[in-house]
Amino acid sequence: MVQLVVKENVDWTPKMIVFDKDGTLGDCTASMHNWCERMTKCIIQDFTNLTEKSNDDLMKESIHNFRNAIGWDTLNNCLLPSAPLSAGTWEEILDLSSNALIRSGVKNAKICFMSIFKKQGIRVAICTSDDRAATNHCIRNWGLEQIIDFSICGDEVLESKLSAQPLLSLCKQAQVKPEDCIVVGDTSADTGMGCNANAGLVVGVLTGSGTTEQLLQTGADIVLPDISYLHQLIGIELMDTHATISVVDGAKIESRPDCTRVI
Repeated sequence: MVQLVVKENVDWTPKMIVFDKDGTLGDCTASMHNWCERMTKCIIQDFTNLTEKSNDDLMKESIHNFRNAIGWDTLNNCLLPSAPLSAGTWEEILDLSSNALIRSGVKNAKICFMSIFKKQGIRVAICTSDDRAATNHCIRNWGLEQIIDFSICGDEVLESKLSAQPLLSLCKQAQVKPEDCIVVGDTSADTGMGCNANAGLVVGVLTGSGTTEQLLQTGADIVLPDISYLHQLIGIELMDTHATISVVDGAKIESRPDCTRVI
């Protein structure tokens, strides 16, 4: 488990987590090899909680349907040529994955993932540069109407990311302080906004256009492979140590010198 510390001798639980949309909740990259492995592990680990009935055959069927939907060759443990996982957008991949799991009796995967934060009493928000119409369409398409508590869009703010103004406006809506928020994004604009607004924690993810170096240099406290690692940042101990690079399930996680992750 990753332990994250951002403030010295202070126990901190965020009141809200703010996601960028495109490239964060929606993946813009082609390579999702590690994501498939992690999703398979999540299906196995959480299968009992996510299905009406639980048995090995149904679990195996769910994994088989999921891997087939995204073009994963289970026999050779690799992607098939031109597989949806390598060629599709994040939205398309999630739709295929969710539909495959639903056919097996599993609830919408994105809803289940986002519900983790709701169960912790953490509000869930979106801060995007996209316009309101497109954002509402995505929220409806992903089935997140009951999950997203607040959202703010590019056509609703006077200043765009990396200005602090979008996050400050969102926090005003939610009646929370920026220092009580986790900001999650894939670009330097996202991490810059979080840094400029003095967010409690700024998380970069590598599912969009930003590189590890860019995200760290523009304010990210930690860079994760994707948002599936976020649940490990909830309810963890905080302290002040030296910089490190940790490995979780084979994935490299990098942090700034004042923000160390410990396995």
